[in-house]
Amino acid sequence: MSGYKLPPNLGDEIGALEALIFKFKAGKISAAELKTHRVPFGVYEQREPDTYMVRIRCAGGSIAVSQLKAVAAIAAQYGVGDLHITSRQELQIHYVKLDDLVTVMRRLKEIGLATRGGGGNTVRNIVVPVDAGIDPDEVFDVTPYALALTDRFIAEPDSWNLPRKFKISFSGSSQDKGYATLSDAGFLAQIKDGRRGFAVYAAGGLGGKPEASHLLLEFIDADKVYPVAKALRNIFWKYGNRHNKHAARLRFLWHTLGEEDFRKCFHEELGAIESAGYLPLEINVPEKGGVLPQGNVPVDPGDGQGFALWQKRCVRSQPQPGFYAVLVPVELGFVGCAATARLAEFLETLGSDEVRLTKDQNFFLRHIPAPALGPLYQVLQADFPAVRKPAIYGSLLSCAGASTCQLGICLSRSLAKALLRMFDTAKLDLDAVGGIKLNISGCPNSCGHHQAADLGFAGKTLRKDGHMLPAYTIFTGAMIHATGTVLAQALGDVPAKALPGVVQAFFAGYISKSGEHASFRAYIQGEGREDLRRILEQHQAVPDFELDKNYYFDWGADKIFSLEGRGAGECSAGKEFTVIVKDLRGVLCPLNFVKTKVELSKLKAGDVLEVWLDDGAPIENVPGSVKAEGHNILSQEKAGTYWKVLIEKK
Repeated sequence: MSGYKLPPNLGDEIGALEALIFKFKAGKISAAELKTHRVPFGVYEQREPDTYMVRIRCAGGSIAVSQLKAVAAIAAQYGVGDLHITSRQELQIHYVKLDDLVTVMRRLKEIGLATRGGGGNTVRNIVVPVDAGIDPDEVFDVTPYALALTDRFIAEPDSWNLPRKFKISFSGSSQDKGYATLSDAGFLAQIKDGRRGFAVYAAGGLGGKPEASHLLLEFIDADKVYPVAKALRNIFWKYGNRHNKHAARLRFLWHTLGEEDFRKCFHEELGAIESAGYLPLEINVPEKGGVLPQGNVPVDPGDGQGFALWQKRCVRSQPQPGFYAVLVPVELGFVGCAATARLAEFLETLGSDEVRLTKDQNFFLRHIPAPALGPLYQVLQADFPAVRKPAIYGSLLSCAGASTCQLGICLSRSLAKALLRMFDTAKLDLDAVGGIKLNISGCPNSCGHHQAADLGFAGKTLRKDGHMLPAYTIFTGAMIHATGTVLAQALGDVPAKALPGVVQAFFAGYISKSGEHASFRAYIQGEGREDLRRILEQHQAVPDFELDKNYYFDWGADKIFSLEGRGAGECSAGKEFTVIVKDLRGVLCPLNFVKTKVELSKLKAGDVLEVWLDDGAPIENVPGSVKAEGHNILSQEKAGTYWKVLIEKK
């Protein structure tokens, strides 16, 4: 099965959700009340009315071949014929109707899978490197620890009502392929005096105000993973900000408490857990390797050049003799249900036990015997066209963006498709580029991991002569490593319609200089940033709206760009509050305070007002006057020449 154990009360919880859906349909509870219960079940409302996305937990990115085949059948019946692989190694079914949600959950439960914790203020899917267990550089396989911690946490009720989401990662080597140094709780494999254990990192993450995790403990024995993770979860539950979701991640608590008090609270909590007694995680180490087939099955499928190129791009040998790992690139993470079922059926003939899902939204197959590579290549050619293309086609990652996400600003997937079309037509040696991390987020939130990219883009808006147009901030230079994680830095903004041209010019420049640099990352750290800045300057021009409206349409859109349809995001579902933004730049004192009071009068207690104030007298006077009225100032930070002030109404 999937490797994690379903909690014994899952059936009752699904039944309770079903009762709430009946009440909602009967008009007895509001949509907001239903949302607070469905989102922690991994069910998100999409922009199309009465359609939902269902996210399936795949602990460690692992799913049994039989489960994958069954999920494809469920998605074909209740979705729109495809599955989506997420950047947190899970599967999603899109466009499920409200009346079918509980049926889908029960069908998943029958095959040992759950959606619980796929969203909301919960312990999210625990991730590991996709090659854990077959990486020759790893200290040891961390997969069993992620699976065992999943078993324990999803059975505990305080995993489902946190101040906001809580992300845990494991990595097996200093290369930190699982992002242990970029998580709320990260465990990096170590060996000390012959004992297995972990370095522990805490309070990091992407999104608003991203930062690398902090080294919390240099070494713990492996049997301490559970109490350490539980202590971090407990202090987040106790002290995390439940009033303002913009300040409700563990990394904000690190700064709110201060490092010294954070560590003190952690050690007090850890001591209490250890004093009360606990059961160490049950670690089940899987057998290495698969079963070598008998007889001589031809390796070469009769497509010598294409087969050899595929092997170079997508196949690598495992430490287990006679077996290979195969990357199956899935463009933008979307794969048809029929294609998924055919792949699963082929893997069943090999006796394969599992498939891994990558953070780049691809399939990763393990323990493929050498004689089966040719037949596998033939199967993949029919259903996965990216296997015939350079690695960049599989490493391009995009979040949902404005196509389905309530928070999305830009149509990030449509931009990704425009980039793929550019790759198809541009005369570039894309194999020279390799599989760099090219990541797109449709808004400043980092669902597309743009801050962890070699080249990342975050959606935003620009204006020209009063007209709004879609645009992206460009980030570059991330390095995720145990020696010191560095996030990608913003270089500048570019109109969405100009971005494929920017990427094409930048790649062409790099390819022409690739012989002078050890890698793309070395190029970025050297002259690459300045090359990219020059290219950005050349692509800033936006035509007047009356002369050429093309720039005022987003990629894939059939109407002028606007923020119509953008609403409150559902990533955090708990206490409901509203955030309103009021631009008071240019408004003099005391009128700016009067206008602030008027806006606050329209809100309910607990809602948040963000006001933009000029430097000088406005920022000196308004926050103090607001506090005197009894409201809370959650934060005030300078944004260029003005200030953003977050006010919680009391």
